[in-house]
Formats: sequence, structure tokens, C-alpha cells
Amino acid sequence: MKYFTAEQYRKMQIRGFLVFHEGEEDYAADKQWYVENDRDYEAESLAFYTYMEPVITRHMPQELQEAIQRGEGDLKRMGMPSPEFRRKAEAWKQKLQREWDEARDAYWARYKSIESELPEERSMIHRLHDAKIIAERISEDGKSIELLLDGSGSMLGHDHLYLQFEEVTHYESLSSLLDNHWLYEELDVSGSGFELRALLDAGSGLQDMNELLIRASRVTVATEPAVDLSSSNGQSD
Repeated sequence: MKYFTAEQYRKMQIRGFLVFHEGEEDYAADKQWYVENDRDYEAESLAFYTYMEPVITRHMPQELQEAIQRGEGDLKRMGMPSPEFRRKAEAWKQKLQREWDEARDAYWARYKSIESELPEERSMIHRLHDAKIIAERISEDGKSIELLLDGSGSMLGHDHLYLQFEEVTHYESLSSLLDNHWLYEELDVSGSGFELRALLDAGSGLQDMNELLIRASRVTVATEPAVDLSSSNGQSD
């Protein structure tokens, strides 16, 4: 990925995680809601922090991490952060947002400059967020790639989405595509065809995300699969 990188995505997940209670009253009300809904506030807060801890340790400024160690900022949600920690955390969150906005604006500027050279299906590809890849098939010569997605959670809203790439000149992914959730994509020109780059949630945590790259001459997008790929188990024919 050139714009919506895995690193940028991880940082934005930390930004979303750094949401603080407005005050003690709000904090108490939140905990009471968990009690009323038969949920364990402390256990869920600790589990969420444990999930986020590796990327927090990797990306959060040392100054904030040291403040956490001093007890000024409790990210396990067991207490209220100090006003100074909250101020510094909010400033860092704004910086992260600016970085993401700059990457987004740079991509869309590039996209607009080449839009007429991209496949007509570009608008549908840009609405695949949260679709799940449930099958893939690569032809024996590697020149055709077919993906079947569950699009019920995507912006397209279709139960099944079928993508077929033809005259493929390059294909790579960091790991298997099966059960990956589509996050962000980038379209670009490549020779006489186009290039698709996609950032995927592989389902194994923020540390192990997947990236897909396909260069091809054509792509078709249909709302129903043209063939049954469910028996392919992601293997090439």
C-alpha cells in the first residue's frame, strides 16, 4: 500500500481506542450500564487493552508510555487519566488524524488525475469496505483470478460479490485471502492496465494484517457469483 498503509491503519485504531470518560459521573454511568447488561466492565476493558497493547507499545510516543507507567494514564479503563495525560493524548490523536487526512487527500488527488484510465468498475471496488473474501481461484496459467466475497457488511450490501480479474500480469498477497475482511483499497494505472492494492484484516490481530496486489487489464464485478467457487478452498486449479 502506498497511502493507506498497515502502519497508518494501526495508528488510527489506537486513536479510536483513546476515548476518555468526560468525568467521574460519566465513568460511573458507563460501569453501571455494563452491570445492567450482565457484562464485565473490567474484564472487557482489560481484554481490549491486551489486544491493543502491542501496537500501543510500538507506535505511541515514549512520553505518553512513560506517563502510563507512572499511573497518569490508565488505558485499562480502571480509573480516570490525569488532565495532563488527557491533554497530551488528545494532541497526539489530532496529529494521527492529520496524517490520515493527508494520506487520504493525496490518494484521492492521484485517483482523480487518472480516473478516466481506470476500469468502469472502480466505483464498486471503492465500496468493498468490510466485505469478506470467502473463496478465491487462480487459473493454472495465473492470468485469471476470481474472488467471491460476502458483501452483506459492505457499502454495496449484496450477499455475494464476484470479482474476476483478466490478463493478470502480477499477483501477490502476504498470506491466504480466505476469511480476510476488506479494509481499504488503492487503484492506480499500470502499463496498459490497472493496479489494485488492498489492505485486509486477516483476522489474527492488528500485528498480522494482509495486503493484496493485482495488476490486470480488466476486472468485472457482479453481485452474484458466475461460478461456484466454494469448493476451491482457495487453491489454484
